[in-house]
Amino acid sequence: MTSACPGNDPGPGTPAPAPRVVVHPPDHRGWRRVRCDGQSLGTAYRISDIAVFLAATGMENAEDFDVTDPALVDWRGGGPDCWTPPSL
Repeated sequence: MTSACPGNDPGPGTPAPAPRVVVHPPDHRGWRRVRCDGQSLGTAYRISDIAVFLAATGMENAEDFDVTDPALVDWRGGGPDCWTPPSL
């Protein structure tokens, strides 16, 4: 599976695009769906899973990708430290 996600440099003078990696809110177990360019990458059980998913897309140096940067990742329903189920 290959993807252009993330890492395409729009070039100088081009506005920064919206984050292409989306981490959805924790489900009832605290797990989070991860998508890139609208394509499902998998379900993350912890933050380190996201780098694994990006590496699987063919991204070089995925382990160095800053998943905490809001310009790169759209964290929905809680930030990178939120891995607990919502309270009922």
